[in-house]
Amino acid sequence: MSPVDLDPYAADLTEPTVWEVYEAAREAGPVAWSDRRGGFWVVTGYDDVRAVLRDAATFSSASGHRIPTDGTQRAVPIDFDPPLHTGYRKLMTPVLSPARVRALRPFLERTISELVRAFATRGGGDFVTEVALPLPLAVLTELVGFAPSTVERFREVTEQMWSGLDADGAAVDFVGARQRVYDLMADELAAHRSDPVDDVVGSLLTAEVDGRALDEDERISILATFAVAGHETTMNAASTLVHLLVAHPEHQRRLRADPERAPAYVEEMLRHRSPAQNFARRATCPASVAGHRIAEGDAVLLSLAAANRDPERFADPACFDPDRDARGHLGFGWGIHQCPGGVLARTELAILLRTLGELPPLHLDGEVTWSGLQGGNHLGPTRLPIRFATDGA
Repeated sequence: MSPVDLDPYAADLTEPTVWEVYEAAREAGPVAWSDRRGGFWVVTGYDDVRAVLRDAATFSSASGHRIPTDGTQRAVPIDFDPPLHTGYRKLMTPVLSPARVRALRPFLERTISELVRAFATRGGGDFVTEVALPLPLAVLTELVGFAPSTVERFREVTEQMWSGLDADGAAVDFVGARQRVYDLMADELAAHRSDPVDDVVGSLLTAEVDGRALDEDERISILATFAVAGHETTMNAASTLVHLLVAHPEHQRRLRADPERAPAYVEEMLRHRSPAQNFARRATCPASVAGHRIAEGDAVLLSLAAANRDPERFADPACFDPDRDARGHLGFGWGIHQCPGGVLARTELAILLRTLGELPPLHLDGEVTWSGLQGGNHLGPTRLPIRFATDGA
C-alpha cells in the first residue's frame, strides 16, 4: 500500500500547490492510500478513474460524492445509484438538453454581451464578481425560474456551506449552512404554489419519479443541485479561462484572428484546470483498481484533475495547449454521473470568448487570489483584476 498525504480540504490545496500534491499522489502509484478524513484510496490514472466512473455497481455514489463517504450527503441526483438516480436524471436532463440550450442561445448571447461590454466600459475590474458570477446567476433565473432575489443569495449561502465543511476536523457548520440553501429552495416552491408559473420550479410541484409524486425534500434537493452546481462550476470555469488568456497573451491574439477556435480553448481549459476536481465513491464489494485490492466499504477518491494531467493520456499535460486533441477529458466526469450541464457550460464559455475577442486585449491588473478546494472539489479564482488595453496592444 503506497501512502500519500492528501487532504481534499487542506487550506494549502490551491493554485499552484494543488498540482504538486496530485503529482505526488501519481508518483506514489496509480492507487495510493491517504490516512486523512478516516482513510481513503486516491486514484489518479486516467484509465483507472474512467473505469471506476463507469462501474456504478461496484463503486457506489450513495454514501456521498465527497470524502468522508459517511452517508450524510444526499444531493439529488449525484448521491444516488440506479434505479432512483436514473429517475432523477430523467427529470433534470431535459432542462439542459442540446435543444433547450439552442433555444436559450439568443438569451446567452445578449446576457454575455451586456455583462462583458459594461465591464469593458468601466475599464475592467474584478472579473469574478462583475462577470463570472453574475452570468450563471442570470442563466439560472431564465433557465430554472428562480426569482432574482433568490439567486442574489446563492453565492453567500454556498460559501457558508463550503467554509463549514472545510474547517479542521469534522464539518463544523456544513449541515446548518446547507439548511440555509434548502430554506431558499423551500421558499421558491412556496412562492410557485401561491403564484403558479410554467417553469422548472413549477414543474417539480407535479413531477413524478418511479410512478410516484416527488416529496418536498426531493424537490428541494433537485433545486439545490441546480442552484449550487449551476453557478459554482460556470463561475470557476469562466474565471479560469480568462486567467489563462491574460497569462498567455499570444492566445488572445490567436482567438481574435480565428474566433472559431473558441471551443478548442474551452476544452483544453477543462482538461488543464478541471474546475471540478475530485469525486468520491464507496466500494460495494471487494474490487481491484490498477492491480490494487479495494475492500468492500472502502472509500475511493477519484481525482479527475489528476487524471486529466496523466502523461499516459495527454502528452506534456502541464502545458496549456489548445491545439491538442483534448477530447475524452474528464472535466465533466464520465459515466452515469457525467455532468448534464456540459452543453450549456460549453456554449456559455465559447460565447464569452468570442465576445471578449471583439474588445481590446485583456491584461492582469493586480494580484490574483484562488479558492481552496471548495467542498474538496471546486477550484477557481476568487479575485481576478482585469483591465482592457487602451492602445489596442
